[in-house]
Amino acid sequence: MHLKLLDNGKFEPSNLNRQIFCFTDTDGRQKTDVTEEYLKKINPEIKIEKYLTINEQNADDFLKGTDVIVLSIDAVIPCLILSRRARMLGIPLVEGWALAFANVRVFTQDTPTLEEVYRFPTIGRDISSVSKEEAFDLMIQSLLVIKEQFKGVGDYYPDSALKRLPEENKGTTLCPCVWLTAIMMANEAMKIILKRGKLALAPKFAVYDPFNHQIPEQVI
Repeated sequence: MHLKLLDNGKFEPSNLNRQIFCFTDTDGRQKTDVTEEYLKKINPEIKIEKYLTINEQNADDFLKGTDVIVLSIDAVIPCLILSRRARMLGIPLVEGWALAFANVRVFTQDTPTLEEVYRFPTIGRDISSVSKEEAFDLMIQSLLVIKEQFKGVGDYYPDSALKRLPEENKGTTLCPCVWLTAIMMANEAMKIILKRGKLALAPKFAVYDPFNHQIPEQVI
């Protein structure tokens, strides 16, 4: 097995509630390093490549030989780079969000693009033209689009949680819901690699409301 890990962060106490390799003794350590150590405890033969950043210069190297991309990045510019290159190279991209509902969907060459789904004004533009300020606004826009799409998901967030996202750039997460989404993303990636089963193709998500044990209505 060959995995490529992309994350420039270090574990911190706020990760303890949901990130599987975050412990008191891994606090402050690079996430990719810790993940590599634990994965090799499971499979010592696994091949790991670690990247701290993704840009237009190293994207092709990062994606070389890749069968599927599992996207859980909370920054717009890396998402734009990966989604565009994935489409150009014909690599399926699995997306999921840390929401109150478990969710996953897959972008392919036959689905709408990530930029189309989120109604980004970046279509046809050079990524270098997207400023940090615009990228932050687009991240908020993407969350608002999802809030529109999943009926009822906003009911699980108090006004204080919704307010601090644009003001403090901090989200509210609940461990079981994050793990449910991670499981759905891993399962979707496995189906792509094994070429088995039905994929949750964009623009729709495969989504589950664990609080009411129901499949929420989606507005596309």
